[in-house]
Amino acid sequence: MARAPATATSGLQFVVEQVGELYGVEQVVLRAEQDLASRTNDADFRGHLEKFVAEDQQHIENLRQVLRMMLGSESSVQSSIDRGRRFAEAVLAASQESAYRFIRGLLLLIFETAMDGRVFMQIQQCVENREIIGLLETNHHEDETHLRYLESQIIRAAEELSGLAPRP
Repeated sequence: MARAPATATSGLQFVVEQVGELYGVEQVVLRAEQDLASRTNDADFRGHLEKFVAEDQQHIENLRQVLRMMLGSESSVQSSIDRGRRFAEAVLAASQESAYRFIRGLLLLIFETAMDGRVFMQIQQCVENREIIGLLETNHHEDETHLRYLESQIIRAAEELSGLAPRP
């Protein structure tokens, strides 16, 4: 069954709700990264996580600014924020079995944020405010970097855990 085309208002509402959900996801990701950074003994991994924490704190602020520019405040999309937070908490809660699974769960959440960034970049012509686009682009590019790093760490951990790690 064909759906009616989205109106400008419903299209903008969709974007706003997605930004709200992303805002909630980023809050949970930030807490997970802070927790991991405080518990790891691997200095290189801790350094990367501390960098991610600083960038993700800015991501949250960027998303807050986007919501305020689009709506005046983030409170009007609190249900979307809560939905994003619940989703992220559920992913991490289901990933508590081991450190490997927890990092994999975090990787899934970072993939979610990077994918949302890709979507926002594709529909950016719908948002005419260049400042909003700039904030979303900054988050997106940094999330892509976080994704690549965590992916490399998951692969390294899988190799080590399987005993199939390449020999130096």
